[in-house]
Amino acid sequence: MGSLVFVLVVVSCFVGLSAWQVDRAQHKNDVVSATDVDETKDFNEVMGAQAPMPGILADQRVSLTGRWLPDDQVVVPGRINDGEEGYWVVTMFAPDDARLGEGAVADTTGKTIAIPVLRGFTTDEATAMNSRALEGPVSLVARIGPVEGPEPGTGLPDGQVKTVSTSQLINLFPDLLTYSGFLMPETATGAAASVGTGGLTQVDTTTTRDGGGFNLQSAVYAIEWLIFAGMALYMWWQLLRDDYVRTRLGEAGGNGKDPSTGGDYVIVKPAGQARIDPEVMSGLTGLPAHRHGGAKPRRADSQTQPSPSTTTEGPEA
Repeated sequence: MGSLVFVLVVVSCFVGLSAWQVDRAQHKNDVVSATDVDETKDFNEVMGAQAPMPGILADQRVSLTGRWLPDDQVVVPGRINDGEEGYWVVTMFAPDDARLGEGAVADTTGKTIAIPVLRGFTTDEATAMNSRALEGPVSLVARIGPVEGPEPGTGLPDGQVKTVSTSQLINLFPDLLTYSGFLMPETATGAAASVGTGGLTQVDTTTTRDGGGFNLQSAVYAIEWLIFAGMALYMWWQLLRDDYVRTRLGEAGGNGKDPSTGGDYVIVKPAGQARIDPEVMSGLTGLPAHRHGGAKPRRADSQTQPSPSTTTEGPEA
């Protein structure tokens, strides 16, 4: 009974953790739903350089002004747009009134704060490599996208990278300070707009957020906690069953001491017998003999067969 109480406490904890994960999954979607990413916000109010980007800012629409840095540009091969494979052209953009993020420590002396901006797509490598942004003021309305993980660009020509990675861009452009994100423009205005121009096609912005339902990761955790609860009950049942069998063996007088060695022994079957008698096993385990290979008892006939009739012959007349 003590082990049962302990297991019930453990199972209750596991079920409680599962319920907490379900609530957490729903809460994450409530937070996402409550955040209006389609509302245009000032870029400098939501983003700071040299600081991690909160996941809640993914897909956020922002507005900003600034200028291109035409010489600080990379081409990303292997990208798909409208079913065609080609190249992204990503150019660094210096926002006006840019600032460092909260807690960021960096020397800004002689350095420019800039963010990668996807200027367009093309299927022609030469067009991508030769494209250059114009100089002058630019106003952008764009979506924030999370930067990608770095990948080695072995075998790629100079000026090409496999991913839009902040760590790689800092190595390529050591005079810049950048952000943990990049921009996908929706509109660009000004004399130097340079988005979707010069042979480039503007890339349609996409959102990465889920459209509802449970958060998948938390939902999987909730199921795992229920599995753990079931395993705890199963283990308790197995231990209880093993203890019951050991008790039955002891009651049946099967436990004793080997007189020659003094060790414990259990009488299982007589020497030379190929299998254990089902009736013996039934006495040890408490299960019916037919569960151990014995003949299944037949049901008694509900009616007895009538006895043969006898005829009495009278005395001869």
